[in-house]
Amino acid sequence: MAEIGIVEQFRATHGSNPHEHDFKAEIVVEGRIGFESGYVEGVDHKDLISDLKDIISDIADKDLKEILGKEGYKSSGNESIASFFAQKLKNKYPLKFVRIWETDERYATVYKDEFNNPSF
Repeated sequence: MAEIGIVEQFRATHGSNPHEHDFKAEIVVEGRIGFESGYVEGVDHKDLISDLKDIISDIADKDLKEILGKEGYKSSGNESIASFFAQKLKNKYPLKFVRIWETDERYATVYKDEFNNPSF
C-alpha cells in the first residue's frame, strides 16, 4: 500500500462570527502501486490536482458558512470543510483522509471511515 498527498491553499471566511483564514486543504489517497505503471492505482495525479483546484476556485474568497449551509452542513468549522471536500472527491478517488488546516497549529481531519456516515 502507498499513499500520495496534495496540499493547496485558499483564503475564505467562516464561522458564526465571520473571520478570514488562509486555509490549506490536504488530500491523501491510498492504493497499491501498479506493477506496470509504478504509480498508485486508480489515481491520475494530474486529475486529482485539477479537481482539487476546481473545488477551491468555487469557494475561494467566499463565505464558507453560506456555501456549506446550502449543502446541508450545520457549521462551517474545519470538520465540515473537510467533509465538504471529501464529499466532492470520494466517488472518484480512493481517499484515505482529508485534512483542513485553519492555521499552522489547527486542523481537522476526516477519515475514510466517516465518508459513509449518514450525516456526511
